[in-house]
Amino acid sequence: MSSRLHRFLAALAALSMSFFVPSHSRACSVCQCGDPLFSSTGSNMQPAGAFSFYLDGQSSIKSSGSLPDPDDAGETGDREKSFDREMTFYGSWTPLPRLTLSASVPFKWIRIAESSEGETDDHTNRGFGDAAVYLTGVVWQDLETNPISWVDVRAMMKMPTGQSEKTIASEEDPHIQLGTGSWDFGFGVGAGHHFERFSLYGSLFYRINTLGSLDYQYGDVFLANMIATHEAFPTFGGILLRPGAEINFRYAQKDEFHGVHYQHSGGSIVYVTPVLEIPFTTNAEHRAPWLRMSVRMPLGDGGLYGHQHEGFIYNVGIGLAF
Repeated sequence: MSSRLHRFLAALAALSMSFFVPSHSRACSVCQCGDPLFSSTGSNMQPAGAFSFYLDGQSSIKSSGSLPDPDDAGETGDREKSFDREMTFYGSWTPLPRLTLSASVPFKWIRIAESSEGETDDHTNRGFGDAAVYLTGVVWQDLETNPISWVDVRAMMKMPTGQSEKTIASEEDPHIQLGTGSWDFGFGVGAGHHFERFSLYGSLFYRINTLGSLDYQYGDVFLANMIATHEAFPTFGGILLRPGAEINFRYAQKDEFHGVHYQHSGGSIVYVTPVLEIPFTTNAEHRAPWLRMSVRMPLGDGGLYGHQHEGFIYNVGIGLAF
């Protein structure tokens, strides 16, 4: 069995482990943080005619105050915890120089435990979530080939492809749904620079969430990211390692349920995210398959509204470019 096949099988094992590692996080406004396009395609730069595919596994546990019943007044003090596993497939194509089209489709496993007056009820759901398409364009670069510095802009559209009105235990809970039932849009800008031994990439993104199913609307989201990536270097046996680190910021407006703000949603949070990539090659210049692992670590919950808790979020992904 070849060494490359050994590495690929090890990558599959690492990806599967992302579904069994416990983590604790509290999602608000569709649980977003980081830059998914950077995670799936690197620095968003690939040659004309190139394709890339990326499969990302994520594991998280989210806790917050429960959604109030629309007919009840005030807060009940109930709590809910969501155990989420998600596998998202990304595909990217660069039909023209400086222009990249991307799409993502998630498959989700959701389990929610609701605690009320000392009793706990469990509800589960699984299936495909909402698909999204992205358009990224490089508006400036210092060199036509192998640029050192560049600026790009992007746009996103999320479509209501996931089931969003399922009744579980005679209840319609927006948090157990696989999709939101809404058409959502986003716009952003990013810039990168290659230094001698590492590269920096920063991005800003604003997402507009519209009214979805069950009269629920997730709050709009602002994301800011700074990402540093060291050049790949050889280790024992010629295996290459490419370490990196991210600082991720998220601010989200409060969600609305039947026209009333959901008090345990929204707010701001900062993450520090160590990253390790392992290219499946001994030549750092090759566009070879790669394994990417990251741990998103929040720096406290003080900026989040209401009762919310966020802990570590684990991601493992496998990429292929050609």
